[in-house]
This record gives sequence, C-alpha cells and structure tokens, in this order.
Amino acid sequence: MAFLQTNIRSGYITDLVLPPAQQGQDPATILEQGLAAIFASIHSPTIMINLNPLVQSVNQIPESDPKSVDYREIAPSFDIALDAPYVILTQDESDPKANTISTNGFRQFEIVDKLNIGFGMTQNLVYHAAIRQTRFGMETFTNAGSGVVIFGRWEIKVADGGRVINIIEKNVVRCNLLLSWYIRSTIDKSHAEAHAKLKEKWIVRMKEVGFDPMPRN
Repeated sequence: MAFLQTNIRSGYITDLVLPPAQQGQDPATILEQGLAAIFASIHSPTIMINLNPLVQSVNQIPESDPKSVDYREIAPSFDIALDAPYVILTQDESDPKANTISTNGFRQFEIVDKLNIGFGMTQNLVYHAAIRQTRFGMETFTNAGSGVVIFGRWEIKVADGGRVINIIEKNVVRCNLLLSWYIRSTIDKSHAEAHAKLKEKWIVRMKEVGFDPMPRN
C-alpha cells in the first residue's frame, strides 16, 4: 500500500563541553584530543550499533550476502551520493575484515534487537544495515523489514570557538503510516539513551588522556 507510505524525520544533538585549559595546557590540544575521543566511537560501527539499548547482537556479513542492504538502490531515493567526496575509503590494515568494505565505503551488518511488544512480552527483530565512515562522522542505510527503510547521518562539529563539540544525528525513516507512531516512540527513547552512552564513552576517553570534562572541586 504505497499510498500509506510516509517519511519520519528526526534529529538529536548532544553537546560535549571541553574542559578549560589549565596552566601549561594548550586549548588546541584539548580540542584535538576531544575530537579524537569522539571519532574513536563514531568511526566504529560496532560501538555505534551497540549504543542502542535494544541491540542484543551484531555481526558483520559480506556484501555478497543476499541479506545485505542494497544501498545502491536505496541511496538515490534519499538523495545521497554514493561517490561523495567526504567518504573515507581507506581502513586500518589491522582491521581483519577490511576486505569486506565496498568501493563506496560501506560495511554490512546483521543486527538483532529485542523489542517490547506489550504485556511483558518481547520479540527479537533481525535486520540489516550498511554503514560507512565519513570525514564528519558516519552514514547508514538500514533495512528493518516490513517495508521500513532508514537513512541516518552522524556529524561531529566544533562550536563555541572550539570549547564545545556537537554530536548531531539526523534520520529519515520511510515506513507504513500505520507503523509510524510506534516507530517514532521507539526511536526517540532508544536514541536518547544512545547519545547518553556516547557521551559517557567520550568522558572516559578524555580522562584517559588527562583531560577531565567533569572536574570535581
């Protein structure tokens, strides 16, 4: 029923406030470390997937797998260029699955979520995602089944004169209108928790390199 198809657009932003420079510290170095700390998570598909509290398991699959996401067909409908200049194509040679990355930078994943369907009952949802690194963050195409297709983009930006790092997430969900209320409520809850976890990971990484974003007086 194509006439019942709708698009749900959502956006989320989280501020990472850098600690003020102490005596002998360079603000530029603090910003550099702050960016490195957040990109360590943003550029790791498995870390980003597991931020979702609904996720039970995640496994990388080859692009040749028949269940993999056909991003070549999906991307034009979201007005996304596959050969965009901001895409990162090179990978760390230590990555044992680097050879599974496509010419457009995508890696394919099979993900299992546990959904609450009411009355204390849960149900596993198996779905698939194609994810690629970009110079500003990450892009994803997700085929969630039942005609639900999602494009997501994460961006990292510097704000407030280098004192704040913004995590910006934007999503477009294409789905049946009858599913839209449930999908929106699920997305809002899970993505709020994901942003909170991402910020916690960033704080831990910053402390590891000697910069505490949450100093105690």
